[in-house]
Amino acid sequence: MSRITAIAVAALAFACGSNSAPVSFSVTTARAASASQALVVASGIDIQRIRLNVGGLKLEGAESAGTSASAVLPQDHGSDDGDGGVEHEDGEVEFRAGPFVIDLDTTALTGSVTKVFDASVPAGTYHEFRFQVLPGAGLQNSSVIVDGTIDGQSFTFTSALRASQKKEGSFVVGDGTANITLSFDPANWFGAASGRLDPRDPLNRGAIEGRIAASLDVFQDDDHSGHENHHGEDGGHH
Repeated sequence: MSRITAIAVAALAFACGSNSAPVSFSVTTARAASASQALVVASGIDIQRIRLNVGGLKLEGAESAGTSASAVLPQDHGSDDGDGGVEHEDGEVEFRAGPFVIDLDTTALTGSVTKVFDASVPAGTYHEFRFQVLPGAGLQNSSVIVDGTIDGQSFTFTSALRASQKKEGSFVVGDGTANITLSFDPANWFGAASGRLDPRDPLNRGAIEGRIAASLDVFQDDDHSGHENHHGEDGGHH
């Protein structure tokens, strides 16, 4: 079984009645490994486990007609902003969840799309999605921990990097189940066969963290294919 945990994102109870609709959050690695082996990413380097601390998720968009009830998420005092839920302000709806840890072992580093959690938000069309990776107590005050081997020797790469992404477009939540997928490709995090980045060398930390941040992508993926679904207008990420 995949070792994926969602801290402080459990059963989400909303008071939105018939105006609420299901939305899920999933994760995938763009580069597949076999279900029983580590993910080989560079000459002599493989990855056996990846953990990410997700600080928050936010949907923003024009408020749907009749959606006026508030919603509350379980509070988590380790959160940076100390709150969660759906907020209504200036005709917009914001959905937040987190912090929580995504924990992928070799059974999940296969390129398949794995659901992390289900939630419910007011139905409607959202126009912006925000995603954050940042240090948190759920990951020993780190944001990323990678376990693997280099030349047969075990290593653990720990980082407190902060990365965020904003996706703009049309994110539709309504009939059926909407899904948001976080995708990242760890294949070049530690360089390549022609020039690897030894994760044990502190001088390589900045380059490795830059590659991790650059590999993150998040998008609407209602069919759980690991590829972006577009609704109305193409999304973009920054």
